[in-house]
Amino acid sequence: MYGVALIVVLAIAGGVIAYAGDRIGMKVGRKRLSIFGLRPKYTSIIITVITGVVIAGCSILLLSLASENVRKALFQIREIQETLSTTQNDLEAKRAEAEMLSKQVGEITGEYEELKARFDEANRELGRVSDERTRAVGELARVQARLGESEERLRGIEARFEAATHDLGIASAELESAQTERSRLEQEKAALQASVSSLTLTRDELTAEVASLERKVDDIRVSAAMALAEAAQSSQTSMIGRVIFRADEVVLGRVIDASQPAESIDEQVRAFLLEINDIAARRGSGPADDSHRSDGDTSAIRFDLANASAAFAKIMESRDKVVLRAVSPVNTWYGGVLLVSLHVFPEKRIFEGGQVVASRAIDGSAGIDKIQEGLLGLMEDVNSALMAAGMPTDEEGKIGTILTVAEFASAITNVLSNKVPVTVQAVAECDIWRIAGPLSLKLVINPS
Repeated sequence: MYGVALIVVLAIAGGVIAYAGDRIGMKVGRKRLSIFGLRPKYTSIIITVITGVVIAGCSILLLSLASENVRKALFQIREIQETLSTTQNDLEAKRAEAEMLSKQVGEITGEYEELKARFDEANRELGRVSDERTRAVGELARVQARLGESEERLRGIEARFEAATHDLGIASAELESAQTERSRLEQEKAALQASVSSLTLTRDELTAEVASLERKVDDIRVSAAMALAEAAQSSQTSMIGRVIFRADEVVLGRVIDASQPAESIDEQVRAFLLEINDIAARRGSGPADDSHRSDGDTSAIRFDLANASAAFAKIMESRDKVVLRAVSPVNTWYGGVLLVSLHVFPEKRIFEGGQVVASRAIDGSAGIDKIQEGLLGLMEDVNSALMAAGMPTDEEGKIGTILTVAEFASAITNVLSNKVPVTVQAVAECDIWRIAGPLSLKLVINPS
């Protein structure tokens, strides 16, 4: 309806303008007016043309005022065309995207169908699990019932256990009393042993006095015996008066495994003492004349009872490997009995990795003999440091192999190549333990 009204208005406006132009043209023709000096005929034509232009302009103006779409079509046609082209391109892109989305929808639909099938399968599995759960709940009820019965029996057992614990406490008290009685009996045993030792010493003294009286009765036999004794001792004259064990000298050090049963520990200690006795006998320790020993004891070593008891107790308390060391506390002369002091060293780390065990200054320009002498002295220092730390030793007081021949030769070469005074350090390559080892050392050479 709006378009029809607009067309009617345009027709009326055009008729009115045409009529007005015709009237103006007629007037101009009658009056024979002239514009710009033209002939009336041409003036009439110009007025007619102007009238047509006015009609067209008015029509366009009226359409523009009446419709926004007409204004856009007249003044924004290029932008509209460009927007239309862009819109068409976007439309094509959206169509392609819609096709891709349609494919994705198809794929998703397939996945949905697959998931739905799996969901149905899961539902069936859930039903099966539910049935099993129902059966399990029933089984649980039966187990709980049996558990109640077990708890009841457990309470009865606990009651019997408490009664047994009470009886055990009474037995423990009786055991402590027995242990106290045992300690008292052991003390009495020690006192009796001391009395036996004293009586044995008295017996030895009386035996010596009887022997002396017998020698006085038979002077000739005694003189002959003395002559024979002097002849027998003439071959040992060079040994008499020589010290075979120095004071504080380590006789031997061995590892005792205290984690073994008591019988095994006793065997290890007994073997250790026999080895010490053999070492002492080989060096010349022991009574000069065993013919006067009426008790038949030919041992070449003696102990301080308190020291030995303390050492054995410390071994029994250790429950681990320990180093048992025998030391000569005083000088022992040839033919004399070796007095042994026992020392126990538990397992422990004695040097950390990178720690300097011993060091010595050596002149690299002093010649190979002096360098070798200095390195041997360093090895003696290392041996002394390890002995002082409580490591086990052999009968010569040695720890063991500290450096190989190749390492010792390489150290001589390195010191000699410096040709200046250097400090040679024996450094622990890793943690050194008293028993477990390993004994791994390296020589570090630093210019003085």
